[in-house]
Amino acid sequence: MTRSSVVVLALVVLSACSHSSTGPGTTSLTVKATDPSGDTYGNLAVQWDLTGLTLTRDTGGIDFAIDFTSSVQSPVSGDSDAVYGEIDFDTDQSITTGTTSFVDVFGPGSTGMGVDYVLDLFDYTPDSLVPVLRYNANDSTYSTVYSFRPMFSGKRISGRIPRSALGNDDGFLNAAIVVGTLREPTDIAPNSGHLKVGGTAPAPPVGRVAAEALREAHSRRAAKWTSRW
Repeated sequence: MTRSSVVVLALVVLSACSHSSTGPGTTSLTVKATDPSGDTYGNLAVQWDLTGLTLTRDTGGIDFAIDFTSSVQSPVSGDSDAVYGEIDFDTDQSITTGTTSFVDVFGPGSTGMGVDYVLDLFDYTPDSLVPVLRYNANDSTYSTVYSFRPMFSGKRISGRIPRSALGNDDGFLNAAIVVGTLREPTDIAPNSGHLKVGGTAPAPPVGRVAAEALREAHSRRAAKWTSRW
């Protein structure tokens, strides 16, 4: 698997938009991790293949776009071969806080992140809502802090997470994604390391995560995913 290239595009825009958590702010920073097609690692017939993860940060929150090589299908369809997965967020850009990324557990790469929040693209409600989860370090559990309906359009899944759903963080964060079907993971992005949205934290080390970090991931959610993946 080749290493993903991470392209950082900084865009400063002056506008008259509101600074609320539900709408774009006055400045934005767009960061994209491109992922090569044909680098899936699953064993079954359906292989969801990422081509990129794009995050746009402004003072109101984070917009995300997940791109694939083929048209996406929502799990609400009931099809076990629909797109499942999660985006992990390290909001304080520190590997020493939070928990192990599922990208490290279920993928061949190493993110160098400590995960504080998760966009869970696994647990859909019947009306297509997905949760944003906060990791609780005191008891290794997750709490739902926000729910919204992501958009499935062509080869893209997209949506917006308000700042309030990320603990009123400044939006400078690290992120990584893992996707697959209900039966197995098939691709990650970036292939090594993480997508960095601003901030001053050092770049992550490249290489496999330590066994101790993997064992930490055996929380209740990790056990649930392991039983399916």
